Amino acid sequence: MHQAMLAQAVLDKVVERATALGVTRVGAVQVLLGEDDEHTEDALRYAWSEVSVGTCAEGAEFVIERTPGEGLRLAAMDVERAGSGPGADPQDRPSAEEPPIG
Repeated sequence: MHQAMLAQAVLDKVVERATALGVTRVGAVQVLLGEDDEHTEDALRYAWSEVSVGTCAEGAEFVIERTPGEGLRLAAMDVERAGSGPGADPQDRPSAEEPPIG
């Protein structure tokens, strides 16, 4: 259940950034997950696939990279803006100082 709340928190940030950038679709989301965090990658991916239904991130690849420490952070998004085709926009990368999610 906690994984669903974390996935929803990531989705909220993704949708917020996508809206601010005028993004029509998110193709991939990369998150950083602390090595000390006990959440399983499979459970987070499953939760992502459930919470993202009906959003601009539905079907987006959910990439998890393990990093030292703990916590979950949004690292990057592959995006499409209105009027552009797939792959036309490189990644959008949030600030490195962004606080952990959840």
